[in-house]
Amino acid sequence: MRKISIGIMGSYTIDEIHENNIIYEKAGGSPIYSSLGVYIAGGEPHVYSIKGEDFKFELPDYIKEDFILKTKNNLKFEIIINNGKRTLKLKSPGSKIDFNKIGPLGNIDGLIINPVCNEIDLDQINVLNIPLAVDFQGIVRKCETGKEITYKEINYIPYKPNYMVAHANIEEKNNGKLDIKKLLDVGFKEIIISYGDLGFEIYNKNGVLKETVENRGNYEVGNGDFLLGFYFTLRVKGVKIEEAARLSKLASQKFSIYGPNLQPLLS
Repeated sequence: MRKISIGIMGSYTIDEIHENNIIYEKAGGSPIYSSLGVYIAGGEPHVYSIKGEDFKFELPDYIKEDFILKTKNNLKFEIIINNGKRTLKLKSPGSKIDFNKIGPLGNIDGLIINPVCNEIDLDQINVLNIPLAVDFQGIVRKCETGKEITYKEINYIPYKPNYMVAHANIEEKNNGKLDIKKLLDVGFKEIIISYGDLGFEIYNKNGVLKETVENRGNYEVGNGDFLLGFYFTLRVKGVKIEEAARLSKLASQKFSIYGPNLQPLLS
C-alpha cells in the first residue's frame, strides 16, 4: 500500500541559536519540522522550498525534495532562548517562492503551505484537487533585516474550497487579528490555535476541542510546524478529529522533549 504523501512549501532557514551562553547554527524552517511531523504520523514528506548556497546542512533521508529554488544567500534567523522565552530576529532575508515556477506538484495527497517570512502568496496557490493546510506564522510576521520579528494585521485571506486545516499560535492569532469565524468563512474546516506549553485548541463549525499538555520538555523551536505536519497527515489519512487531536498532543509532548531526535525513537 502506498504511503500517504504530503507536500510542504516554505523556506529552509539557517537558525543561529543563542542558548545558555552557547551559540550554534542548525537547519530550520517548515521543510525540517513539518516534514518530521508528517513522517512521524506515517506519511512521506515532499518539500517545495528555497535554499541558499550557504545552507550546508545534511538533511534526514525521509525528506524528499521535489522542487528547490537555488539562491546565493539563505534566509537566516537569530534565535535567543532565555528562561523559556524566545526572541526571533531576521539576520538575512530570503527570496520569494514563485508557485507558478514550481510546475506540477506530483502525486501528493495534501499540501502544507508554511512560509516563514512572507515568501508565499496564497493567491498563487491554485491547487484545487487536494486538501490544503496553512500555517499563518509566516503570513502575519513582519520581517525586517536586523530587527526583531513583529506582526501585522491580516485583512485579506483568499477563499479556497479545499482549505482543510489552519494553524497559528495565540500570539500570532491575536497580533494578526485572525478571527476564527473569518477563517471558517474563507474555507478552513479546522483551525488549530496553540498555546505553547499549555496545549492547543481545535475549532470547527461544531465548536472547540481542547487538548492540555501534561508533560512538556524544553525544546522551543519548530513545535507548531511539527504539530501541523503531524495533525494534518492524520486527517488526510482519514483519522477522526478527536483521535487525531489526542495523538497530536502525545506526539507534541515527545517532540518538546526530544526535538528532531524524536524520529529514531518512534521509527
